[in-house]
Amino acid sequence: MFSNGLKKTPALFGLLLAAGCSSTGSLGNLVQVQAAGNNPIRIESDPAGADVFVMGEKIGVTPLEINPNVVFPTTYPKEKESLYGKVTLKRAGCSDLTKDVDIKTTNVGLHAQLQCGDIGPAPARTSREAPGASQSVEQRLQRIKDLLDKGLITEEEAKKARERVLNDL
Repeated sequence: MFSNGLKKTPALFGLLLAAGCSSTGSLGNLVQVQAAGNNPIRIESDPAGADVFVMGEKIGVTPLEINPNVVFPTTYPKEKESLYGKVTLKRAGCSDLTKDVDIKTTNVGLHAQLQCGDIGPAPARTSREAPGASQSVEQRLQRIKDLLDKGLITEEEAKKARERVLNDL
C-alpha cells in the first residue's frame, strides 16, 4: 500500500504543476498559482516610460512584453515571497504602482494609469487661445471634478488644475 502511494507521487506532483502550483523550496509549503500559460504579458502605462520591476528587479520600461515565468518563477528567495505574482511600475514624478498579476492579466495584459503630478513644463502654446477655450469655465471645472471622482487625479492635482482654470479668466 505504501509503495502504491510512492508510484502516484510523480503523477500528483505533475498534476499540481499543471494546475499552477509551484514550490517555494520549503518542505510541504506550496504556493498556489493560477496557470499563466506561455503567452507574453503586455505591460503598458499611461504615461509610458515607467520602469517595470518584478521580484524586486528592474526588467524593462513600458511598453513591454514579459514571459509569465518572470512573474511566477518556480524558485525564489523566501524574502521575496511578498513580491511573487506582482508587477511594480515606477516613473519619476509619479506614484509607484504595484499590481497583482492574475489569469486575466496574462490573457489581456496590464494597462496601468499612473498617478502623476506636474512632470515638466507645459508645452508651448501654438495658438493665442487660452487652453480649453472651446469649453466654458464651468465645463472645465466639471471635467476636473469628474477626473477627481473617478480617481484619475489626486486632490492636489485637482486643486492645481482648478487654479489654472481660474487664472485663465
